[in-house]
Amino acid sequence: MPIEFRRITHVEAAQSAAIMVQAYAEPPWNEEWSIENAAWRLDELATTPGCLGVAAFEAKEAIGFAFALPHTSVIGRGLHLAEIAVLPKHQRKGVGSGLLSRLQIEARTMGYLQIWLVSQQSGRVADYYTGNGYEPSNRLGVYSKRLR
Repeated sequence: MPIEFRRITHVEAAQSAAIMVQAYAEPPWNEEWSIENAAWRLDELATTPGCLGVAAFEAKEAIGFAFALPHTSVIGRGLHLAEIAVLPKHQRKGVGSGLLSRLQIEARTMGYLQIWLVSQQSGRVADYYTGNGYEPSNRLGVYSKRLR
């Protein structure tokens, strides 16, 4: 069955929490997202001004999504790829790459100059991003602090 890649609506985003739960439960993430937290996360993204969300649909059912948020930097207007997830049974079949491709097409049309993301530094996730043309930064690291 053909897969359709297009912009995702707020309603469709709200209905996609199970994708996030299932995708992130698998290696290499092994994260235990509750359906409620996943729904909140997708609502946060979908309602952020300027959010660009795309999804992959098979038989009108979402099987994956990608959300990017505006992030202007010294080089100009860019997008931060905040979340991307594909149902496990559809992974390694080009769906994620199709999502990135559609996101890039939409971003170029909107005048964005760059898409950046934070992810694992090595392994198959890193290979996936470099295989799709993303380059690791030699200058930047990720820092976080847990608040109690």
